[in-house]
Formats: sequence, structure tokens, C-alpha cells
Amino acid sequence: MYHSPSTLLRVDRMSSGNPYHVLVVGAACTVFESEPSATHYRAREWGMSIQWGIPLLRDCLPDDLFDRLYTAANDPSFEPPDPGHLPTFNGRTGELMKNIPLLRMYRVSRRKFRTLCAEGIQVEYGKTLDDITYDDTQSTVTASFKDGSQATGTLLVGADGAQSAVRTHIFGPEKAKASSVPYSALNLAVCYNDAKKAKFVRQCHPIMAHAIHPDGYWLWISIQEVPDPNDPATWMFQLQMTAHKKAGEDVTSLENLKKKAETFAEPFCSANLWIPEGTKIYENNLSYWIPIPWDTRGGRILLAGDAAHPMTFQRGQGMNHGIADASFLVRKLKSAAAGESSFAEAVDAYQAEMIDRAGDEVRTSIVNTEMLHDWSRMMDSAIMQRGGHPREK
Repeated sequence: MYHSPSTLLRVDRMSSGNPYHVLVVGAACTVFESEPSATHYRAREWGMSIQWGIPLLRDCLPDDLFDRLYTAANDPSFEPPDPGHLPTFNGRTGELMKNIPLLRMYRVSRRKFRTLCAEGIQVEYGKTLDDITYDDTQSTVTASFKDGSQATGTLLVGADGAQSAVRTHIFGPEKAKASSVPYSALNLAVCYNDAKKAKFVRQCHPIMAHAIHPDGYWLWISIQEVPDPNDPATWMFQLQMTAHKKAGEDVTSLENLKKKAETFAEPFCSANLWIPEGTKIYENNLSYWIPIPWDTRGGRILLAGDAAHPMTFQRGQGMNHGIADASFLVRKLKSAAAGESSFAEAVDAYQAEMIDRAGDEVRTSIVNTEMLHDWSRMMDSAIMQRGGHPREK
């Protein structure tokens, strides 16, 4: 929430793995976070790709934090090239089909990136949003939490993930509900505790590689954490697979995953066959919601990040658009504080820009996901044709 000009409240809910809600107080920002701490470890940790969002991130962070962005990388010892590339393989034969051109990119750890960005701002942990109310006489908005506490400001920014409670408050449960696509998504972090195996799995690229299988699988390997660059046995990887949903199939069965992996090319085959027994397999829901205009209550309530535009992830755009949201909103609020517009006008300008930009990407990502699971169309997909580049303006 932003108290013009003195307070902005932001309510965040990072336990979903996505950006928060926010009340901002003056130039400061109070984050209300449902996880217990900044360093809280979750079994389903993952990496996120920042590409065209890097210069926009500079707008959002103090110079000393931006200069330490590399410390949040999955492998801080790896200097990302400019330009980079994403190796793309035939998931059955292992043939290199294309090195997709990428902008300079940091692949960051969700946990480490959150911790970096939390430095220097006030974060209240263990907060779960319960209700939102408005005082029209004071032009304020109040967030109430399940522990009985409250916070009041003039702008609440809901960035609480794909199943956003703030979005539900604005639109109601039916209109706010995210739509699912008919694909299952597996996501897991694996440490092989074996130097030879780790180096074999990492052979395609120091950071990440993906494969498209003729049977309709999309496969992913990326480095997740490098505790010791000189000891591959300590390296942790993120493995992902998406596929068409099948009625009655237990996609979280490790036995089922390994049976499919027998048809994969190396190193995707061994990366999955070597998953230690007893490893818990998680299924992620691939969902989307195309942003539409809403009543901001006179510039008092907004959405950002996955709360505003959840999208399928195979083009790696969610993080970049979340950063773009923050950059554009801050610039507009600064202009309002300088008297160049009203705060309501700043909020309306943010909403219009975000809906146009991110809405286009949500639609693009849906089609991209469909095409990656259709061998006859996959070469024409957005990721294969333009990588992670944003749309041309």
C-alpha cells in the first residue's frame, strides 16, 4: 500500500513462491510475508531466469545490492556471457537442434534472490492476509491479518502468487480463478552426492539445458546450487518435466518417472534414473490468468507479479515481467510524488501498461506451452523462434 506521499503498504505472500502484497511507507516499503523468515528453506526450491529484466532490476535496487546480484545466482562463480544461449536437444536422440540465443542472463535461486532483495527494507514475517477494507473519508486501505494485526496505507499492491487472495478480493472467486492447462509438471531438486554423476549431468551447459521429446515431453536440467565449485559431489540440480495429463496416472511416482526416463537421451536419461530412492516428487499446476482492468478504488489497490499475470513457465518470462511491474510502478509513483501527476493517475497508468505488456506474454506463453508438447509444431514455438526476448514494440 502506498500512502501518498508518506506511506506505501505492500502485503507479500512469498510462501507461494511468488511476489508479495505490499504497503509502502514513504520511500520505504513494509512487506507482509507469510513465510517464517527470509532464509526459510523449502523442499521445492527452484531457479528463476532474469534476462531483459536485468536493467529494470537496476531501477529497483540500491547500487550496492544490484552489484551483488551475482551472489544470488545458482552458481555465483559463473559469469553469464552476453549474449548467452540455451542448448535445445531432441529428447529421444540427443541431437542438438538449436542453441537458442539469449540476452545476458542470471539464473538465480529463489531463496537467495528473496534474501538479497529483502535487505534494507522492513519485512514482517508470519503474516497471512485475512481481509481488505477501505476508508473513503481518509482515502486509505487496510490489510487485516489472521494473527489479528492490521496495517493501513494508501496503496496496497497484491503480489501474492497465482492463486492471489488480493485478486480474489478484487474480482470475486470465479472471475479471479486461474485457468489450468492440460499438462502435468514435475519439479524437483536433486543432489547425486557423486562427483562423476554430477559432472555428467552438467555436461550440456554450465547453467541450463532443455530437450523436447517426440512423445510429448518437455525436459529441463539446470544447476540449482553450487556449495563448492571444486567438489561436484555437492552440486544440486533442478530437474523438470512437463507432459500431457493422462487420466489415472500417478505422475508423482518415482518409478513412473524413471520408466519414462528410459526413453530419454543423455544426460536427461541418467539425470532422472539417478534420482535417489525415496526422493519426493512434486507436481506443479500449470495455470494462467489473463489480466483485465479492475477498479483500483481511487488508486488504492493494485496487482503485480504472478498475482496479476500468472503464466506457464517454459519461456521463462514470469520473473522478468514481475521486475518490469515493479520498475514501471516505482517510476510512476515517483512522478506523482514530484507533482507531475496525481497518484490515482499513476496507478491507472501502471495498470494499463501492465495489462498490455504482461497480458500479451500470458497469451504467448500458453501457445508456446502447447507447441512444445506437439512435435509437429515445436520448432515454430516462441521459445524456439525468439528465445526469452520480449515482444518487439
